[in-house]
Amino acid sequence: MNDTTRNPEPRITRSIGDESARRDARNTLIAWRRSMDAQERRTADAAIAARLEAWLEAWLSARPAGERAVLGAYWAVRGEPDLRESMAGWHRAGHAIALPRVAAGGGPLEFGRWTPAATMRAAAFGIALPEPFELLVPTLLIVPCVGFDLRGYRLGYGGGHYDRTLAVRALPAIGVAYDACEFARFAAAAHDRPMTAIVTETRTITRG
Repeated sequence: MNDTTRNPEPRITRSIGDESARRDARNTLIAWRRSMDAQERRTADAAIAARLEAWLEAWLSARPAGERAVLGAYWAVRGEPDLRESMAGWHRAGHAIALPRVAAGGGPLEFGRWTPAATMRAAAFGIALPEPFELLVPTLLIVPCVGFDLRGYRLGYGGGHYDRTLAVRALPAIGVAYDACEFARFAAAAHDRPMTAIVTETRTITRG
């Protein structure tokens, strides 16, 4: 693809501190994702999926033989990387796939079984949920990031749902984002939980 067709990088302050800066960066990055050229998005999403699957293959191979994972994934909204083809492949490989919903009372996210044949219904925040919602407990989370830094901290949508979930459940959490959404410095709040790794279209960033 000719570079002249590429979506220009989003114009954000690369050092994010207070809540106002978070909000401005969040709005800019979501708008940038939504404006991506369709072919550029497909190429980036395919590269992200390949890197994510390589990471998962290594993680799964370290688990006891025959033990199936429950992968807490997500249904892409607001220009997030689309992993539905990968989700279908994980399902075919015998792993359970679960999608999140916001729990009543502000608790940790709940996860319901998804299959490629699942009926999806619209829920809060424009997120689609499988119907019926069969509760599962994930063994790993795949988390969409609006922004991220090299320490593994992510900028989300501001609700703190994944942070509360990880505070309750010590799970591996793999952030998924586009390269252009990286911050040079992200002032993490006390409630922020870093990702185990972050996967972009060109990099797999691990903590440590």
